[in-house]
Amino acid sequence: MADSSPGTTLAQTTPTAGASLPEIRTYFQAKADAYDDVDAQPYWMLSDELLWWALENYVLPRLPEGFRFLDAGGGTGRWTHRFATNRPDSSGLLYDLTPEMSDHARRKADAHGYPERLRVRNGDLADVGTELAGERFDLIFNFHNVLGFVADPGEVIASLAGLLTRRGLLVSFVPSRWHAAFFNLSLGNVAEAERCLAGRGGFTDTMPDMHLFTPDGLTELHRAAGLGIDVLTGFPSLLYPGYQETQLHGSTDRLERLLSDRAQVERLIALEQRTMAEPAAVGRGNNLFSVASRERTA
Repeated sequence: MADSSPGTTLAQTTPTAGASLPEIRTYFQAKADAYDDVDAQPYWMLSDELLWWALENYVLPRLPEGFRFLDAGGGTGRWTHRFATNRPDSSGLLYDLTPEMSDHARRKADAHGYPERLRVRNGDLADVGTELAGERFDLIFNFHNVLGFVADPGEVIASLAGLLTRRGLLVSFVPSRWHAAFFNLSLGNVAEAERCLAGRGGFTDTMPDMHLFTPDGLTELHRAAGLGIDVLTGFPSLLYPGYQETQLHGSTDRLERLLSDRAQVERLIALEQRTMAEPAAVGRGNNLFSVASRERTA
């Protein structure tokens, strides 16, 4: 596991601008009712197992009893649900742009018995510092493409940093610039791969344009917000998604075959975990994973 090391000498910051709020809201409104179907796709099941393993090993042991969390851009509450059900001492707030998505998070809380431990608010993450002024959280997390879709990732990271308790943790899981370029080249999209390497791009022509990150760039954004990165890695690093994995339904045949045998999946998980511990492999990840805190800068 990389320890505050960027894992690359390519220092780049992330540019601003991109898809408009109405475009992003419309995109997620259309996906809201079927969004959780991703839980049945073998590749994303593998990715989720690795993410939860990283959380259990590098985040949960550092949190106090009765911790408060903020799920920034939490959508349908897939990860709020994990924390709320695995740590019944926790309570949290899910903040998301799209009411149609967060309504599903409310229903999960009602169905699984934790509505009194979860609040849901809708709003633009650009305003999160103002909207939640005076609140403090032991854990703030944003997973998958959340920071990719905001207008200015640096400003959002700074706003989230201001909502942390003194020993609070900011955990991010963001799209990798290099994987995005690789993915587009695998589909023959050379022009889009060039855009991705410049810092913006997408995986399909129906997806809003988004920011893409490098380890150095992610480190710099946190540093500018007064945070140091304690853990920096990337995953999955050895097994990449195909085009079908960018859709809510369906799986690439070769991945479905590979991931159909649980014993083989366990072996793949072990390989991925070994790779996650290699600082030089950070940039291979489909996504980049970071744990940041003020303690690192103290």
